Amino acid sequence: MTERDYPALLRQFDLFDPAHEEWKYDAFAYAREHCPIVRTEAGTGFWLITRYEDMRRILEDWETFSSVQGSPAPTPVRLGPLDADPPMHTGLRKLLNPVFSRTFALRYSDEMRRNCRDIIDGWIDDGRVDVINQYAGPFVSRTLARMVFDEDDPEKMARAIEVVDRVTEEGTPESFFDLAMLSAEYLAAAQDHPPERDGVLRALVTGEIDGRPVPEDEALGSLNVIFLGGLDTTKSAIGHIAMQLALNPELESRVRDPRWVRQDMDEFIRLQSPVATFARNVTRDVRVGGVEMKAGDRVLIRFDSANRDDAKFPDGSCLRFDPPRGGNAGFGLGIHRCIGAHLGRVQIAIAFEELLARVTRLELDCAPEDIVWKPGIANCPESIPVRFKKVSS
Repeated sequence: MTERDYPALLRQFDLFDPAHEEWKYDAFAYAREHCPIVRTEAGTGFWLITRYEDMRRILEDWETFSSVQGSPAPTPVRLGPLDADPPMHTGLRKLLNPVFSRTFALRYSDEMRRNCRDIIDGWIDDGRVDVINQYAGPFVSRTLARMVFDEDDPEKMARAIEVVDRVTEEGTPESFFDLAMLSAEYLAAAQDHPPERDGVLRALVTGEIDGRPVPEDEALGSLNVIFLGGLDTTKSAIGHIAMQLALNPELESRVRDPRWVRQDMDEFIRLQSPVATFARNVTRDVRVGGVEMKAGDRVLIRFDSANRDDAKFPDGSCLRFDPPRGGNAGFGLGIHRCIGAHLGRVQIAIAFEELLARVTRLELDCAPEDIVWKPGIANCPESIPVRFKKVSS
């Protein structure tokens, strides 16, 4: 097999194989042009969905492409609402949407800013920082701990981060079981929370769907998803944007402009989709993009490939801010769009406002090709080391 034998590479593509991170974008680009829906026999076997329009069609037809048991890796736990279809999915989203609204997130904005400043204080005099592990990671975990879990114990959140990392990178039944145990502990503790402590946990333990309490497995599944999404995707987005600023110094002025959050943020998110992929199950024979799929087949939706589809986003493998281009699937798309997207956007905006108040002239502290991206469901680098100059007081 030659280096450019993309058909052969695609037939063995495994989202959990670290080596495949090195060539996946080139292979997806080949697929979009020559074989946009291609079969891989890795794992349980999937149809890879690489083009935007095919992705959209599948995501808008939940009856034909079910999310039930939609995890790309077999899992012994629920991941609702991510792996639920209507009406259960509808009920869970209705219950959780209020505590993941932009308004709810902004209640904690002052605390988020204090956390950013405290974290920056720890390395501001060093002139360099690993944006992922010394800034984005601690900031996101502190926000999640306080806002979602009302948790002040850093050791407990460190354990949560370790469990989430294993789930997203390995996808083993053992890692999912550990995640379920973690979620169960928090839900059990929430039973004794006083009524004035509103938020996610209270919504899950006291809320109702169609007049009945939330089923225990669905409550656990919802918390599993919040752990996974909350700790990984926003951290990745912050890290990637920082990397782009380090590689393209002219972008700093754009991100310093408060208006960047309206449209520029979406372009950063489009290019390096925090949510890389998720699966669907085919419920009946169907034809998509000229490919015959059978009931029981599984499809692997590559949000990160669809977001670089030139047919939807011209010159899709590059950042292009003008004119603005919407509709990206960086946080998913359709009824299963990431429930924490509003929170994530608030966190990203605050993270860069506080960062750029203290530092300027970011430069990558390694060769770009030395950045290692983790395999799995999210697109997240292991580290992003940068150098910087302190902003003059």
